[in-house]
Amino acid sequence: MPATRHLTLETVDFDNPAEADMFIAEVMTFGRQRVHAETVELRAKGLIDAEGKLISRELRPDIGEGSARDFGR
Repeated sequence: MPATRHLTLETVDFDNPAEADMFIAEVMTFGRQRVHAETVELRAKGLIDAEGKLISRELRPDIGEGSARDFGR
């Protein structure tokens, strides 16, 4: 069985429909995994509920208006 190579934007042959489809499938899989991980993190931090809705729109005191932080400005 031949080894499959890792496809990147630089290596994928978009003129080959099978290879292009495989690349898009890999990108979509990675994207879904990343969104899931970010969702888990936001739930753990108490920022979103189980349906993905924002729990609070209030900023923490250390990042709100009048805080001592300059955010790199």
